[in-house]
Amino acid sequence: MFESAKAPVVPDNEENKALCRKYCPICQNYKKHDLHRNEPKELFCARGPSSAQNMKEIGCFCPACELFTKHHLRGGYYCVRR
Repeated sequence: MFESAKAPVVPDNEENKALCRKYCPICQNYKKHDLHRNEPKELFCARGPSSAQNMKEIGCFCPACELFTKHHLRGGYYCVRR
Protein backbone atom coordinates (compact mmCIF):
# COMPACT_ATOMS: atom_id res chain seq x y z
CA MET A 1 0.00 0.00 0.00
CA PHE A 2 1.30 3.49 -0.86
CA GLU A 3 1.53 6.26 1.70
CA SER A 4 0.32 9.68 0.62
CA ALA A 5 3.03 12.25 0.11
CA LYS A 6 3.06 14.96 2.75
CA ALA A 7 3.83 18.56 1.96
CA PRO A 8 7.21 19.73 3.26
CA VAL A 9 7.04 21.46 6.61
CA VAL A 10 9.06 24.58 7.36
CA PRO A 11 9.58 25.06 11.10
CA ASP A 12 8.34 28.39 12.46
CA ASN A 13 11.48 29.33 14.38
CA GLU A 14 13.86 32.28 14.76
CA GLU A 15 16.50 30.80 12.44
CA ASN A 16 13.98 30.48 9.60
CA LYS A 17 12.51 33.93 10.30
CA ALA A 18 16.00 35.42 9.94
CA LEU A 19 16.45 33.70 6.57
CA CYS A 20 13.00 34.85 5.48
CA ARG A 21 13.81 38.48 6.29
CA LYS A 22 16.56 38.34 3.69
CA TYR A 23 14.11 37.51 0.89
CA CYS A 24 10.48 38.48 1.53
CA PRO A 25 11.06 42.26 1.85
CA ILE A 26 12.60 42.41 -1.64
CA CYS A 27 9.81 40.39 -3.30
CA GLN A 28 7.47 42.21 -5.71
CA ASN A 29 4.37 40.78 -4.04
CA TYR A 30 5.57 41.77 -0.58
CA LYS A 31 6.32 45.35 -1.64
CA LYS A 32 3.30 45.89 -3.89
CA HIS A 33 0.79 44.64 -1.32
CA ASP A 34 2.49 46.13 1.78
CA LEU A 35 2.54 42.71 3.43
CA HIS A 36 4.41 44.12 6.42
CA ARG A 37 1.03 45.60 7.45
CA ASN A 38 -0.82 42.27 7.65
CA GLU A 39 -0.44 39.02 9.55
CA PRO A 40 1.59 37.00 9.15
CA LYS A 41 4.26 39.51 8.22
CA GLU A 42 6.84 36.87 7.26
CA LEU A 43 7.59 33.17 6.90
CA PHE A 44 4.53 32.51 4.76
CA CYS A 45 5.84 29.06 3.80
CA ALA A 46 5.46 28.04 7.46
CA ARG A 47 2.61 30.26 8.67
CA GLY A 48 0.33 30.43 5.65
CA PRO A 49 -0.80 33.23 3.37
CA SER A 50 -1.12 36.87 4.29
CA SER A 51 -4.44 38.25 5.50
CA ALA A 52 -4.10 41.08 2.95
CA GLN A 53 -7.10 41.38 0.66
CA ASN A 54 -7.30 41.40 -3.15
CA MET A 55 -3.73 40.30 -3.75
CA LYS A 56 -2.57 39.31 -7.20
CA GLU A 57 0.34 37.11 -8.15
CA ILE A 58 2.68 39.68 -9.69
CA GLY A 59 6.07 38.11 -9.06
CA CYS A 60 7.45 35.50 -6.75
CA PHE A 61 10.81 35.43 -5.03
CA CYS A 62 10.19 32.19 -3.10
CA PRO A 63 12.39 29.98 -5.32
CA ALA A 64 15.38 32.25 -4.57
CA CYS A 65 14.98 31.79 -0.81
CA GLU A 66 17.26 29.43 1.07
CA LEU A 67 14.24 27.88 2.81
CA PHE A 68 12.77 26.88 -0.54
CA THR A 69 15.78 24.70 -1.32
CA LYS A 70 16.49 23.56 2.22
CA HIS A 71 12.94 22.26 2.74
CA HIS A 72 12.35 21.02 -0.83
CA LEU A 73 9.42 23.37 -1.38
CA ARG A 74 7.50 23.53 -4.63
CA GLY A 75 5.43 26.20 -6.25
CA GLY A 76 5.64 29.59 -4.68
CA TYR A 77 3.45 32.57 -3.90
CA TYR A 78 3.16 31.35 -0.31
CA CYS A 79 2.07 34.84 0.74
CA VAL A 80 -0.96 34.53 -1.57
CA ARG A 81 -1.84 30.84 -1.43
CA ARG A 82 -0.79 27.65 0.26
